[in-house]
Amino acid sequence: MNTHHDSALGQMAHLAGEMTEMAVAGQAAGLRLLAAEMQALASMMPGLAAPSALPSDPEVEAEFDNMPV
Repeated sequence: MNTHHDSALGQMAHLAGEMTEMAVAGQAAGLRLLAAEMQALASMMPGLAAPSALPSDPEVEAEFDNMPV
């Protein structure tokens, strides 16, 4: 009888793991869609630079190094 309980518990744990994986995959898909929508909207807004035209992190940091104290 104890092996049946362990087996049922193991099955429940397996199903819970699968459910968690599916939830994470769904959230990731939703976030990818949101990112694509934000990029599309940003490209339509006047006055905003394209992401490739933005300075890189090292370039931004270099500008901070040149600021007067």
